[in-house]
Amino acid sequence: MHTDAGDTLSTGFVHGLLEAAAGITTPDRLRGFVAAAGIAPDLLDAPAARVTRDQMVALYQQVAIGTGDEMMGLWSRRIRTGSLKLLCTAILDAPSILTALYRFTRVWNLLLDDWRLECHRLGETIEVTLERAADEAVTRPFGHALMMKLHHGVTSWLAGRETPVTGVDFAFPAPAHAADHALLFPCPVRFDAPVTRLCMPAAIGRESFRRSRQEMLPFLHAAPRQWLFTTLREPQMADRVRDELARDRAGPADLAAVAAALGQSTRSLSRRLAEEGTCFRAVKEALRRDIAIRELTRTDRPIAAIAAELGFDSAAVFHRAFKAWTGSTPGAYRQPGGGAAGGESAAPISRRGTRAGS
Repeated sequence: MHTDAGDTLSTGFVHGLLEAAAGITTPDRLRGFVAAAGIAPDLLDAPAARVTRDQMVALYQQVAIGTGDEMMGLWSRRIRTGSLKLLCTAILDAPSILTALYRFTRVWNLLLDDWRLECHRLGETIEVTLERAADEAVTRPFGHALMMKLHHGVTSWLAGRETPVTGVDFAFPAPAHAADHALLFPCPVRFDAPVTRLCMPAAIGRESFRRSRQEMLPFLHAAPRQWLFTTLREPQMADRVRDELARDRAGPADLAAVAAALGQSTRSLSRRLAEEGTCFRAVKEALRRDIAIRELTRTDRPIAAIAAELGFDSAAVFHRAFKAWTGSTPGAYRQPGGGAAGGESAAPISRRGTRAGS
């Protein structure tokens, strides 16, 4: 069983999306988008609350389709429905990934007024930068992160694998949920930089690719799932530990047992996790937190049953742990009516009855 490196995200990203969308739609419609994505509205008032990947994707689709803006008010001009399809069509016959990226930024600059994208090869590095084009341009952190992820996601789709990123810089201060940017970018992330920048090895740009319109449509139909999350990356040791814990939930969940299953000594495993900026306990607790949130938001299983499955002696102990993880009670994650709202099968419908990217 493979689990994603982080199945949940801070609601800081949700707030970034909703704050931008508030400029192009009404509060009532925003509340409807949140409910349709399966997010309990009370969670938006809890600073430590989290949402699942499915919920984040569903919210993006609901807002993008419902407002007719594929970038949800993040830029001074609306990016109208169908723009991403045209962008991807423009790069399908490029002779190399670098040429495709260059075309991609040029077309984006026809759509943006307040910011400008540039793509350069500097020695053995490709840089995609987002630079202010107007004095009145508003810096929206979620927009900057989304634009960098879009370029990384399209590059990975063209290459047919998760392409390496050597660094990402953001031209805004580190937000409260700064640590969660590691769930989006498999590389060092810096804040308070002079310019927002995504860096990749130049060797990626020299690669040719073959992608058809038939392959492009499913990629866009699933947007933003395949480019927002680094689902194709090479697993780190923390990912392997997480997978082992998820694979054998009923077995021993201590450091020694997991180290033995992975062919590591406990000292070696602890050292490698420390090099990745984490530890065994943190990986284990994050997994339990994410499983709990997923079960609470996608099923109507009793809370006591979820607590027992995760190894808690009682529902009361689980409640205390969950409150420490998220700042909220387990019940706060249950939408009125329960069920699997916000799951992968949820298909947001626009006024024209279409999905994003169709």
